[in-house]
Amino acid sequence: MGYQKVTLQTGFNFVAPQFIAVGGGDLDLQSVKFNVADDAATGGDNIQILDEGGATVAQYYWMPPSFTGAEKAGWVDESFQLVDGTIANGLSVLVDSTDELTVTVAGEVSTKDSETLSVAGFNFVGNSTPSPINIQDIQIDVADDEATGGDNIQILDDGGATIAQYYWMPPSFTGAAKSGWVDENFQLVDVELAPGQGVLLDATADDIKITVPTALQQ
Repeated sequence: MGYQKVTLQTGFNFVAPQFIAVGGGDLDLQSVKFNVADDAATGGDNIQILDEGGATVAQYYWMPPSFTGAEKAGWVDESFQLVDGTIANGLSVLVDSTDELTVTVAGEVSTKDSETLSVAGFNFVGNSTPSPINIQDIQIDVADDEATGGDNIQILDDGGATIAQYYWMPPSFTGAAKSGWVDENFQLVDVELAPGQGVLLDATADDIKITVPTALQQ
């Protein structure tokens, strides 16, 4: 059992839950908790699940026991029913915070790399490990001779604006043994992603495998 704590900015935050459910499987949404006292939970803090185009497909609200019918605050839907949902390892969610709060995620560290398949267009992925990783640790299975820079990763601020963008380029551009993420000057970048930090990956095709390494590497 482990715990991930992410300090939020007021407004929108991309968070990549770094655990799986205890015993295996996708993480229970209710394992993501705000450090807001039960009697201060109003529904203003919410979590959003996004599709490949960045549109919100589900939105849940942090509500007190008087609304959840449970012993503690939790995520509810628009009918004020506690949500029975999961978050796949390696995917990000959008958290809208009313203040500079802390969100805590509880679960089990996966012993396997996180692997997800892309859709053509925008994918929300991130550092789903309990320790910092380098952006070069996020790998996509595009053959070196097919890497064109079309696949790219975007770092976003708390308002959702792109503040940095990196491109997947072949060895002829990176100067390295394999493809990697480069900046606009075609230089390999050395960028650290914090535990739980989410990014936006713009993929050129469906079913590109995106791999984030497990923290339990030998």
